[in-house]
Amino acid sequence: MELKEKTVEKVRAYYLRGLNGKEIGKLLDISPRTVQRYISESGCREISEPKTIQQKAFELSANGFSYAEVAKKLRISKTTVYLWHKKRKQQPTE
Repeated sequence: MELKEKTVEKVRAYYLRGLNGKEIGKLLDISPRTVQRYISESGCREISEPKTIQQKAFELSANGFSYAEVAKKLRISKTTVYLWHKKRKQQPTE
């Protein structure tokens, strides 16, 4: 299998798992624009819309992960996770 084909398959797999172009680019060491191109070529954009890092953080917390574990999994700081949750709790529910 050609290198580009392997990369496109990896991009597709990460995208379907919910990562966005910037996150995939960092993991595969390619530009976010290249990731966008590969996503369009593979036709998986219609299949899944990626979740934001903040949405992933809330999901992981809801599944019982601590702020430190969430931060480590998403490669962000514990403070960021804490502040997102604090802000979410302060918002009035509709």
